[in-house]
Amino acid sequence: MTTASISINPAIVTNAAGTFYTSSEGYVQGTVLNDPAVRYQLAAGIVSPSASAPMWGGMAITESLPTAGTEASSVTSVLALATALANLTGWTVFDQSSAMISSAQSPVPLSGAGGAINFYRTGSRARIAVACSSAVAASLAGGVVNPTVYWDYTNQVLATSGTGALAVKVVAVDKVGNSQIVNYNSGGSNETLSSGFILIPGAAAWTYNGYIAVIEI
Repeated sequence: MTTASISINPAIVTNAAGTFYTSSEGYVQGTVLNDPAVRYQLAAGIVSPSASAPMWGGMAITESLPTAGTEASSVTSVLALATALANLTGWTVFDQSSAMISSAQSPVPLSGAGGAINFYRTGSRARIAVACSSAVAASLAGGVVNPTVYWDYTNQVLATSGTGALAVKVVAVDKVGNSQIVNYNSGGSNETLSSGFILIPGAAAWTYNGYIAVIEI
């Protein structure tokens, strides 16, 4: 009786030169790094019915209980954008936010006034990818995991200066610019992105060469 044999040599496995770097993946703004210890901390809410602009993942929010006679009692949380450290209670995420809306004109999922969106509360220890500038990413790289950082409530990005330091850890940072961040057109006219995509007012598209810091909240 004869048997067939297969010769293998694992050392033969190769990859394209210059493509196997830890920074090649990047991050996506408003998503959470997998962690079974905190996944059940994910909470659901609705965007405040009085909101003038939609929400997307990676935004700092303030949370309130539903108003009697205005929102249904089954609604657990009504979310609005945080305006200062004093009313900051968490960050929105795209994770499992299946009711958000996207289209060919607005590829990024958005949730308008009264729409549903998920979030993590501060203290949950969720690790959330948030947008930052290239200068902020460069300043954080190589530093301690508990730097003094702030939130830019106007531009919805992490900052290294401001008022009211955040009680967060910075557990990762993309200083190369390989991450996806949200570009929202809040103006009154079309905006042409560097990719050539025409972004209409009130729509959002991905920028694929953005910078991300992962914060543990």
